[in-house]
Amino acid sequence: MNLMQRAQAWWADVFAEEDGPLDGDAPAWAMSLAIHVVVLLGLALAGLAEPPKAVRNVTVIEAPLAAEEEVQLVPQEITVSDERQETEGAESDQSDSVAQALAPTLSEISVVSVEAEPDLVSDLTLQVVDDLPTAQEIDASVTVKGSVGVGTTGAAGAVDHLTAEIAGALAQRPTVVCWVFDQSVSLSAQRQQIADRLDRVFDELGANRSSARRPDLTNMVVAFGESVSLVTPKPTDEVEEVVKAIKSIPVDPSGSENTFTAIRRTAEAARIFRTSSPKRNVMIVVFTDEVGNDQDKADDTTKYCVGLGIPVYVVGVPAPFGLAEVRMKYVEFDPKYEQDEQWVVIEQGPETLYPEVVRVRSGRFADDAIDSGFGPFSLSKICADTGGIYFRVHANSGARGRVTNEMTAPMAAQLRYFFDADVMRAYQPDYVSQAKLKQELAENRAKQVLVEAARKTVIEPMESPEMTFPRKDEGALKNLLGDAQKTAARLQPKIDALYELLKGGQSDRERIREKRWQAGYDLALGRVLAVKVRTDAYNLMLAQASLGMTFKNPKSDTWKLVPSDTVKVGSATEKIAKQAAELLTRVVDDHPGTPWALLAAEELRMPLGYEWTETFTDVNGEKRMQGNNNPNMPNARADDKKKMLGPPKLKRDPKRL
Repeated sequence: MNLMQRAQAWWADVFAEEDGPLDGDAPAWAMSLAIHVVVLLGLALAGLAEPPKAVRNVTVIEAPLAAEEEVQLVPQEITVSDERQETEGAESDQSDSVAQALAPTLSEISVVSVEAEPDLVSDLTLQVVDDLPTAQEIDASVTVKGSVGVGTTGAAGAVDHLTAEIAGALAQRPTVVCWVFDQSVSLSAQRQQIADRLDRVFDELGANRSSARRPDLTNMVVAFGESVSLVTPKPTDEVEEVVKAIKSIPVDPSGSENTFTAIRRTAEAARIFRTSSPKRNVMIVVFTDEVGNDQDKADDTTKYCVGLGIPVYVVGVPAPFGLAEVRMKYVEFDPKYEQDEQWVVIEQGPETLYPEVVRVRSGRFADDAIDSGFGPFSLSKICADTGGIYFRVHANSGARGRVTNEMTAPMAAQLRYFFDADVMRAYQPDYVSQAKLKQELAENRAKQVLVEAARKTVIEPMESPEMTFPRKDEGALKNLLGDAQKTAARLQPKIDALYELLKGGQSDRERIREKRWQAGYDLALGRVLAVKVRTDAYNLMLAQASLGMTFKNPKSDTWKLVPSDTVKVGSATEKIAKQAAELLTRVVDDHPGTPWALLAAEELRMPLGYEWTETFTDVNGEKRMQGNNNPNMPNARADDKKKMLGPPKLKRDPKRL
């Protein structure tokens, strides 16, 4: 049924009982009009309603990700090396790219420069970091290793360095500084200079100004010699009292210096400041020019100071390279004593726990005492272990050439050469316990034999070997040659034994990682081989001559043996000569600017071989009169003391200086 038919049916239902106006013949136009009205009204009402929201269909197109294989990290074999690393942290091969976890001195300014690389794709500006922070302590309880090779030309200069250390300690908390002085005669004049210098130090710290006193800076003064005494009755913040106490320290004529006993007693006296609340920092500053007579107490003293967190600073002397004793230029300070310059023997070394230098006296400059770059082992170790600093004081420490006797400053050791501290830093001795060092030696045969060889008696090369052999006749010449051979024969067994000992460590030489041990082993073997070659070559040259030689010049009557760079006495000796030269050259090339390189270079300057030359000495001529026996020659005056003005002055015992 269509729409028109439905409208007509509806109309019929409505008007069924009575006739309407449209009944019957009602026009079609009326029906059409009604339908259109209904449609128009519907459309009008539909326009007033809120149109439905359009539903948006979003299509996402995503490129499929490349399938990646899952990486299975399966732990492989883990190897842990027991070998000591050559350098660690900021001193490693990666230098300052490695985070510096620990550092020796408290400072907001570092000595390590860092260059920033330009960023080619960024507009960011990077501020160049010139300095890395360093610190003596991470906090109040964690102590880090100290410095052991800080060089100065005078004790007063070391005191200036200490100002920064004291200021750093004061920045953390109130601090007690214990000034500990050696009472020896040799340090007497220096004590006065240090006392005068402290005025400046206290002034820089603000302790000398009445308006800005430093009650947080307390001082103690301790003196030691044969015994230990507290010079200040109690800790004081009065600067004048500190300076006066230092100047009042008397000279101890005993010659004994119980250094480690003094450090221990000082730490015991200051213990209360570290254990009671509120805690204070404590610094022990020791001034001495010798090792001390009580080194057997060094380890216990070190442990005690480490346990309390007390750093020990030592203003001391350089240790001579590989030597315990060295000569000192002593000039008397007291006018009542004889003022003549004296060279006295004093103990200032060695720089290592065990000897590491094979002493070969070649009769040249290489035999002189030279700077080791570090202080005496026991004193340096206590500074390293407690987080302090060892200051090496020598007036000539800035010299880079040979220091003569005239150049050596009064009260300074006779050290001929000094070395750059930056270079020597990579050659620091092993500041470990005796048990630990023994273990390291047992693990490396090269290190072990080096120490054993260094403990042997000093090698004395042929002392003034005979080099001139006049030929009166063939029998007399053979006697001269035979007597000369005995000199070499006496030395050869000792050299051969030392060579065999050092040769036994060659298999472990390449396993050595520390530069110090590398240089030490190569130098020792190279020098012993050089002495062996010279001795063997001398002996063989004499043996050849004893078989008979003919002068090229008929007038010649004397054979002379002269050094030569060429070794021509057999393939075995020539092979050893080549090995000696290679080892010594290796030391010079691999360790420039060090004591080892200096000694190796000196050894290389001495020829290894010999050659025969001939000359005329008129050996069969008449003897010429020697000297002058003129009876008219006036005799020298027997007594020059008549020229002296007044009685002779007192003279100190060199052993008690």
